[in-house]
Amino acid sequence: MKQEYSTESEGGGYSSQYATRLKSQVEAELAKLVSELSELRLHPQIEYVVLSEGKRFRPLLLILSAESVGGSRDKVMPLALAFELIHTATLIHDDIIDQDEVRRGRVTLHRKWSVNDAILTGDALIALAVDLASEYGEHMLKTVARSALELCDGEHEDMSFSLETVSEEWYFRKILGKSASLFRAASYCGAFAAGGTPLEVHYLSEFGENFGIAYQLKDDLLDLDSSVGTIPPDLRSPRLTLPLINLYQTCGSAEKGQLKHDLQLLFGPRDSLSLAAAGRIQRILGEAGSMTYCEEKVLEYVRKSIESIRLLKNSNSKSCLVKMAESLIG
Repeated sequence: MKQEYSTESEGGGYSSQYATRLKSQVEAELAKLVSELSELRLHPQIEYVVLSEGKRFRPLLLILSAESVGGSRDKVMPLALAFELIHTATLIHDDIIDQDEVRRGRVTLHRKWSVNDAILTGDALIALAVDLASEYGEHMLKTVARSALELCDGEHEDMSFSLETVSEEWYFRKILGKSASLFRAASYCGAFAAGGTPLEVHYLSEFGENFGIAYQLKDDLLDLDSSVGTIPPDLRSPRLTLPLINLYQTCGSAEKGQLKHDLQLLFGPRDSLSLAAAGRIQRILGEAGSMTYCEEKVLEYVRKSIESIRLLKNSNSKSCLVKMAESLIG
């Protein structure tokens, strides 16, 4: 990273232990919340998904945003948990839509129990999130609700496309809703709830949005990678990501026809033909420079996110935000 993105702070620089302790506290609070729901019939399902391994980026972002403007993590913790519950609910529903069988190294909820159980568990988590966010007043509740609506709209757009008509502009509009909306709202709510000034709230909202875009770009890259003999996650469902869009827009007519043919094979029954198609697409993505193009976009939005909070006063929390962004590079 360039020198202007230094992570030095008044507390002596970025501390990985600081972020680790914060994540551990979020995990402990999630466990406490789940334990208080033991009388619910859906408790086993809720416990299974909420306490599974995760990065917890959204609650961490909210808490660090609050602390960056002088707020207390304890005062915003319930709001932070609300964002994690909404995120988890969307993962449950995504897995049903995509018919995925594994999430975070474990069997997905709808495969372990049933689709009905999974839908109801997702609904229950949204209800819990609303209950937690309601403690912070109408404005916070509306902000959370709007971000969830944007997310749903982005997800729907992700399922409604034509290879011939999609563009890079379409892709970024989609991920602004699908991914960046929840990150932006988390950082906004953290800063606002902690009493940040309008400028501080704006800076952190911009950070959340740019971080969310970079995060989704990185996720798309990772989901096009796989070991030999397997089909990458993003080639197992009919969804288009930036590397595929870039490839289609830059290749010749013959290559366009082959790409459409291979994607049709992948979106059909799993067999040797679809495995071969996945291998061809992965090879061409690398040769055409589409993966490199996407990596450059990740770096661009990581830099934008760090620049967004450049004028915030230095603190350990600000340094943690910078390191969160930098972790998406490489």
